[in-house]
Amino acid sequence: MPINPTLALLTALLLAPLSLHAADLSKRGPLQVEIVEFGDLTDASRIRAAQPRGALRIRQGSSANVRKVPIKVHLPKTDGPFPVVIVSHGAGGDWDTHFAQAQHLASHGYVVLCLEHVGSNRERMTQGFRLMKNLEAMIHDADEVLARPKDVSFAIDRAEEWNRTHERLRGKFDLQRVGVMGHSFGAFTTMVVCGMKPALDWLTPRVEPGKGLGPDLREPRVKCGVSLSPQGVGEPFFFRESFGSLKQPLLGISGTEDRQQNGLTAENRREAFSLWPQGPHQFIWLENAKHLDFTDSTGADRRATPSPTREDVQPLVRAATLLFFNLHLKADTEAAKQLSVDALKAYLRGAVTKVEVLSK
Repeated sequence: MPINPTLALLTALLLAPLSLHAADLSKRGPLQVEIVEFGDLTDASRIRAAQPRGALRIRQGSSANVRKVPIKVHLPKTDGPFPVVIVSHGAGGDWDTHFAQAQHLASHGYVVLCLEHVGSNRERMTQGFRLMKNLEAMIHDADEVLARPKDVSFAIDRAEEWNRTHERLRGKFDLQRVGVMGHSFGAFTTMVVCGMKPALDWLTPRVEPGKGLGPDLREPRVKCGVSLSPQGVGEPFFFRESFGSLKQPLLGISGTEDRQQNGLTAENRREAFSLWPQGPHQFIWLENAKHLDFTDSTGADRRATPSPTREDVQPLVRAATLLFFNLHLKADTEAAKQLSVDALKAYLRGAVTKVEVLSK
């Protein structure tokens, strides 16, 4: 029976594998992933001491009660070195809050260090079962606000050490290519290590001079960042003037239902992008995306708070995050073309009906 040439061509097109840059980047990559845990790491340069109402305070210069910085490392089961991504969870999270996202990045050729910020983790949030009071306390806690960026620097220090001496991690890290990703309080952390300056006015206890912009906590070894639910202007974190000192390429991702603290609207996050300085920065805006949609602990023993639209949001978040890191940490110029509305439409799912991409 003769073969219909048109039918044969259509069949070949349907069955042919997608090219590398047309692949579904929200899916797991080709590399097998392993995990190494460091649950007892401490930063001897910082100590914590109990304060009234259970607040955790960071103090310098003592040898007791040093600041703990647990780190869970996700990495490919093959020879390195690989670019490094440090993950900072939001208030009330832990080192597994972004478990699925860390696994995704590692499977695409990254070493991912998931931090646990001890002064704003799940344990701190649930103390006394006063969740909202604990949340308000930790996001205004001067010591925790200023300690989180230092946790990132501590993690890079440890990676440098492991790259030289650790039996399983030796030679795995390309520390010339380091990125940071964080959600909510972790988005703030990412923004600060990339150069933005925190506001002092809302911090307790007072940090001199008590008002205006806080210290420069930029980490020069960080080359780029991804902020999920990045903060806009207003309490507790940033002024209009905070954004102008951004130094490294930054991607923000938020959505229309991603309301901010203290009654501020989701639109407040988007509007702040106009205050970011000119540079290789982008902002992705998703219709109907909610605050907790930007985390994904799937696969971890401890699961984060559920959200009904997380599964709709995560494909686009994973793809966009991977593309941004590929562009800035792997010099993948094709990735820049895919960080566009036309390309990202392929990742729209369910409730997420529209994507916008803003660029500087």
